[in-house]
Amino acid sequence: MRTLGHDEFLAMRRFPALDGLRAIAATTVILFHFAGPKWSWLSGWVGVYIFFVLSGFLITTLLLREQDRTGRISLSAFYLRRVFRILPPYLVILGGIIVFVWLRGEFFAREFPHSLKYYLTFFNEFLPGSKPDGADNFFSGSWTLGIEEKFYLVWPFLLVVAGAVGLAAAWRKLALAFAAFAVMAGLVGVTGGWVPGPNAPIYESTVHYAILLIGCVLAVAMHYRRSYAVVKPLTHPLAAIPVFGAFAVLHVNMESLWRETGSNLGLLLAYGLLSALLLVVLVSPGPLRWLLATKPMRFVGERSYSLYLLQGPVHFVVVEAIPPLGQHRMISALTVFAVGLAIADLIHRWVEQPMILVGKKLIARSQERKALRAAEAELKRPEAVEAPSAAR
Repeated sequence: MRTLGHDEFLAMRRFPALDGLRAIAATTVILFHFAGPKWSWLSGWVGVYIFFVLSGFLITTLLLREQDRTGRISLSAFYLRRVFRILPPYLVILGGIIVFVWLRGEFFAREFPHSLKYYLTFFNEFLPGSKPDGADNFFSGSWTLGIEEKFYLVWPFLLVVAGAVGLAAAWRKLALAFAAFAVMAGLVGVTGGWVPGPNAPIYESTVHYAILLIGCVLAVAMHYRRSYAVVKPLTHPLAAIPVFGAFAVLHVNMESLWRETGSNLGLLLAYGLLSALLLVVLVSPGPLRWLLATKPMRFVGERSYSLYLLQGPVHFVVVEAIPPLGQHRMISALTVFAVGLAIADLIHRWVEQPMILVGKKLIARSQERKALRAAEAELKRPEAVEAPSAAR
């Protein structure tokens, strides 16, 4: 039993236990929506914040490692990866919803022409006029995509700027993270503050960008040797006991604490911080990493993106086919989970993986062309032409 060394962490190419964490997050969201009030103690609504912390951590880790490996961050490659990772499943599911609603003759009745301008521009969280029979009832979970897509536009660009002006030190990038939050909060601050009021939906809050940046700060801290030394004690297997214990206690009490305190900024930030500490445990050796890295957990986690987006439309279809499942109880949630996972598996195999491969090929071709142009430019330099004659 030992801690994880910094070089060992940098050598890791995958974090399989984080797929298991995705699986848990997606499952608790579905249980929260469809299992009924008896299961409210699972606090499934905060599962999206696990996704946010994960996204911030993984995106920043990949970008910092690219910068170390190549000396720069390629924004074009980053955005190509995101486009071919995010858009294909998203558009397939949204297209399926549109076709389904159109065939039922409800396309205009459910206000899809109005809603599509939000869905197609990733301003999902600003879709107004939420109502039980509205278009957003099918695709309401997609509001998190609106948050993440705007984050992806700003954060990588700021990292590139940091590299261009020589902000290599960890503490400087940490300062940049807080500056990034100020930018993101300012961009969406018109929606009404840090956390929603009693009568406002939670997705109209700017706190989500703070949660994303908690993951970014963790990635920066773990990337640099000096700041990693602060985090390193948490990589010991025994550290998993207090970290997971604190996370689990807060998680199962989030629902009751939220009702008691109202819109509590500190509560959400505390959850984000404990989620970040849990990530440290899950990338480190120990029983918890082993458990969440098992094949069943990874299977669900690798399909969690589509599963999360499918929960609304799948629930509607399930209730249409079996009306008694319209009552929110565990059998309803499990049916939505099973049907959604089956469809998510098909999307993962036939859409997600092939399109990710297409994106990788496009990036490889682009890099080859850049390398070829650089080689040609080098050959055209005067010193490169004169060198052979001088040798003769």
